[in-house]
Amino acid sequence: MRTTTARRTITKILATVALVGGAASVAGVGTFGAYTDTTDAGASVDSGTVGVLMNSAANSTGVTASKMVPGDSIVFPVTIQLAPNSVQLGGLDLTTTITNNNALTQALRLTVDNCDKPWVVNGNAMTCPGTTTNLSTNGPLGDNGPTSGWGQTSSWLPTINSGKAVYIRATLTLPSSTSGSSTQGLSTGVTWTLTGTQRTGTTTVVTPTAS
Repeated sequence: MRTTTARRTITKILATVALVGGAASVAGVGTFGAYTDTTDAGASVDSGTVGVLMNSAANSTGVTASKMVPGDSIVFPVTIQLAPNSVQLGGLDLTTTITNNNALTQALRLTVDNCDKPWVVNGNAMTCPGTTTNLSTNGPLGDNGPTSGWGQTSSWLPTINSGKAVYIRATLTLPSSTSGSSTQGLSTGVTWTLTGTQRTGTTTVVTPTAS
């Protein structure tokens, strides 16, 4: 009787150990069978540039008028546009600087016209094939500030920012009423400086794309 009881007790103990071992095995499968994954999110950023062109040359245009006498005029076209890859402009200012400010400078007059199409040059005439807008008539050259008649540069922004050009005709005249005794033999110079400023900063929402 004692022998039988001892065997039953040993059998129960072995069965219990076997169950514990089985549970441990199942737990081991869960630990080593986990899946993993890695993903990234990134942003590429570059800065823009501001570029404005006058007569398709970076920030410059040059005209020479020599041996003018009272009654003479010189006419020249000016094309203003954004440089390639430039950001849009928020402001545009045109100023002048005079060298040798003298009686000739005071006598010279500037007339500025705008055409909605490129000006057509035919001999000594330059005509607008579209609609002409007069920006100034016989104004002074100005000095170290906004040039008379060219102060409407802000109105050009929508056209320039749309990628189109603004077409200007400038006429520099030495009026026939000018006193020859006070202006003859003199020389002067004028530099027009066009300055474009960037547009106002904005917030742009960009939706990420799945990689």
